[in-house]
Amino acid sequence: MIHRHSNQLHLRQVTTLLRRRWIFLTIMVVLGGGTAAYLGFTSAPHYTAKAQLLYQMEVQDGAERTDEVAVDTLVEMLVSPSHIHRLAESLDKDPGTITAQAPPITAETQPEAPADGAPEVAATMEPAVLDYEALNEGLNVYKERQSRLVAITFRSVDPETAAVVANRAVKLYLDLEADYQRESRARALESIAERIPDALARIDQAEGALRDHRIKFGLSDSAGSNQTDRQISELARQLSITKSDLDARDAQLDGLRLKRFGSLKSQRKDKAGYKMVAAKAEIGTEGNTSAPDLIGPEDPALRRLALDREAVSARLSDIESRLSNLQKASAATTSAWIRLRELEREANAAGQSYENLLHRKAALQGETIARPSARIVTTAAAPGFPSSPNPLLFVAPAIIASLIIGGLLAVLMERLDQRLRSERDVEETLGTPCIGLVPKITLWQRASLPKFMREKPFAPYTEAIRSIYVAATRQSAQSILVTSSTRGEGKSMLILGLAVYAARLGQRVLVIDFDLRHPQLLGLLGEVKPNGKPVPMQDEDDMTRDPFGEMTIRTAEKYGIDYLSPPKTRLDPLTLLSSRDFPTLLEHLRRNYDCILIDSAPVTDATETRILASMVDRVLFTVRWGVTDAGSALVAVQQLRTAAPDEAVPISVVVNQVKLGAHRSGHYSEPVPIST
Repeated sequence: MIHRHSNQLHLRQVTTLLRRRWIFLTIMVVLGGGTAAYLGFTSAPHYTAKAQLLYQMEVQDGAERTDEVAVDTLVEMLVSPSHIHRLAESLDKDPGTITAQAPPITAETQPEAPADGAPEVAATMEPAVLDYEALNEGLNVYKERQSRLVAITFRSVDPETAAVVANRAVKLYLDLEADYQRESRARALESIAERIPDALARIDQAEGALRDHRIKFGLSDSAGSNQTDRQISELARQLSITKSDLDARDAQLDGLRLKRFGSLKSQRKDKAGYKMVAAKAEIGTEGNTSAPDLIGPEDPALRRLALDREAVSARLSDIESRLSNLQKASAATTSAWIRLRELEREANAAGQSYENLLHRKAALQGETIARPSARIVTTAAAPGFPSSPNPLLFVAPAIIASLIIGGLLAVLMERLDQRLRSERDVEETLGTPCIGLVPKITLWQRASLPKFMREKPFAPYTEAIRSIYVAATRQSAQSILVTSSTRGEGKSMLILGLAVYAARLGQRVLVIDFDLRHPQLLGLLGEVKPNGKPVPMQDEDDMTRDPFGEMTIRTAEKYGIDYLSPPKTRLDPLTLLSSRDFPTLLEHLRRNYDCILIDSAPVTDATETRILASMVDRVLFTVRWGVTDAGSALVAVQQLRTAAPDEAVPISVVVNQVKLGAHRSGHYSEPVPIST
């Protein structure tokens, strides 16, 4: 029982708690380890076969390149649901056999020969059901160490089956890729065959349009166009030369004129004549009037230069006229030639497209086997050793897990356990002091209780009875009521022990069996004899008020104590307790006995017990070690306290039938924490 003050469990408390529940923990460990060992040895071992694929690097511009995304795609395709469905259908149609080389037989793997005379038993195994679920669970595909190497593994209880499935998964993928490439080539050839007639039709159409255009514009020969272009170029060249020659003549004429007319000016001749000559010279050079008529015969050089310039100017005009005529003629045929070039390009493009289709068709027809995206590096062989771990490896983790679970359950059980076992349990739960723990004794010791207590005065039982007697009879308490919450708490045996010990001390002891429903004291005392002294229940002068007659005190000679029990009657027990005669009886008995012990019915079963509690000097409430529930005991104690609210009747608790060995090993005798 974990107390309400123990909100936090310390290491010492946990250790103590686990020691208390060692039997439960042992059972948990045995069950956990045994279950793990049983499952490990009874379950069939699993074998894992592995095949390997190497992804081929792509060649681009003469350099090899690895596509990590393509490798990951290959892994996902191998574990895709569609591929697993195809694998299941393939294995269903053809289970196949192992094709890889089996591992060599060594001395370690060589099977033992059967003993002489022993029948040879063939190992049989039911075929595994390789449906979609089994394949999806056993098949595993992964990329090894971030490389291009892809591993395909399958886990099964049959090594041959594991190898067959791993190899079949690889073969199906490669066959699927080859089929896809063949289908792609067939579709490409079919597409090319459909496009070739269209290409031929486009060629015929382009060549016809080109031919019609040439006939329409007379462009069958391109030599005329080239000759016109050459003539235009030649005239342009001559025009440039003539312009340069004309500029040279103008420069010479200007220089000579400046020289001639400059000297005349310096001689200061007739200014009007000078102007006239200059004007005539200019008119001769720029106008249509001939220069000789204007200049006169006195300047032959100037006249010769003017005539040369006139000749050059006439030649320039002729060249410009011819060039203009050729350019107009060339412009008329430019659009026709442009369209001709376009038609020629269209015809060439149609022919090139047709040639490309023919070359592509020839290349596809010449291809034999396309390069696959991956190639097989290692085929799966039947494994010789299981991949599942040794069954013994599961035992240790199972034991540890069982200890952890058992410890948690032990803590939970301890928190849920509300049974009283120690002084601390009693005082914290009931709020009542515990005056002693009475050990459990054997039937032989119970039958010879006086002898046992006399011969073994320092035995645990004798010491416990002695301690309880001293605590119960202090403050001159003569009448003591012994009760419990339920039956079977050992209250009658406690009364007998206290009575025997008080008798050994020379006390006059009387035990009253007031458990009217289930009396047990008489059975414990054995034979009792009347001592000849009746106990009056009323005054001697009023005999009509006694409803029970007379109660006789009897003596148990074996124990040396007196015994008294109410008469058996069907009347209500409260009839006796509510009358004035019972208190008178108790007072009379106090004067004649040193110790009066009253055995009453359990508090929760009998109402008269609460009335008796208000009439005695002390109440001993008994609980049974490890049996009495704290809740029921608390209810009984509260009922005793409410029986006489005006009179404080001391209530003490005795823990009865204590198993000393379990009490000590469980460390139940912990000190009660002192509240500050």
